[in-house]
Amino acid sequence: MATTTTVKDIPVAKKRAQGLSVTTRAITNSSTPLSVACFYGLLILLILAPIYPVMAQANFQALMNSSVMSAVLGGHLTNLFNFSALLAVEVFSSIYGLLFGGFVAWIGGAALPITIEDGTLDLALSRPISRTRYYLESWLAVLIGAVIISLVLALGVWIDTFIVNNSGVDWPWMWITLLVQWTFLFFAAGLGMLCGSFINASRAAGGTALGIVVLGYLINTFGGLSNQFQWVLKISPFYYAPAIDPLINHHLTWWYPWVLVVAGLVCGIVGLVVFNRRDLPTV
Repeated sequence: MATTTTVKDIPVAKKRAQGLSVTTRAITNSSTPLSVACFYGLLILLILAPIYPVMAQANFQALMNSSVMSAVLGGHLTNLFNFSALLAVEVFSSIYGLLFGGFVAWIGGAALPITIEDGTLDLALSRPISRTRYYLESWLAVLIGAVIISLVLALGVWIDTFIVNNSGVDWPWMWITLLVQWTFLFFAAGLGMLCGSFINASRAAGGTALGIVVLGYLINTFGGLSNQFQWVLKISPFYYAPAIDPLINHHLTWWYPWVLVVAGLVCGIVGLVVFNRRDLPTV
């Protein structure tokens, strides 16, 4: 008696989504410092709105025009004090680069080493993912984090305009200010990726990148204390992100932000070369 067999078609297994999987994972790994940066940004902005009347009654502008405070903030007020001036001093001065640039530098520095520590880098590179792709997607994740910080700050300023009467915020120049400051975050991201390309420990790499940002702030502050040290300012990246000028004085030297973009690209590309050529530790 003959038997017949039927052949069933076995369905082809669906491939896993490959688009920007490393970027998604890197954003997840950096969710804590990114959330802290966004929280502090919103908190500072929402505190400024209630205290603005008190600051307006005090002789705040005279204090900010002192040489010491101008050096600390990386600029000085030339127009009458208003809410935009308070935003420029408290948020978009050199403090912006020190605080939020420090967060981005830390995230960028830890982006690669943290995957070495938990072993996910070896697992990812065992698949058809090149080192170049892994590095570039990690870098993209840091830049996306910088965009998120900028948008959260824009949201905070927008909320403040409903709290403060006649805030006088010039939104075209506000967006220019945010773009100028984002170029500083772009530089910080490239700096962090460079540090993380050759340092295996995430805290050490993030701390090194953060330390360089702090050093740049100290150089900028020291150079602004006296006219004799003006030449020192050009060494600091903070010199090329004069956000007080576009927000208050509606003036911007167009090539200054491009210095930060080029510096960030150089740091990121050098980090890519180092990451591709180094021997990765085994876990």
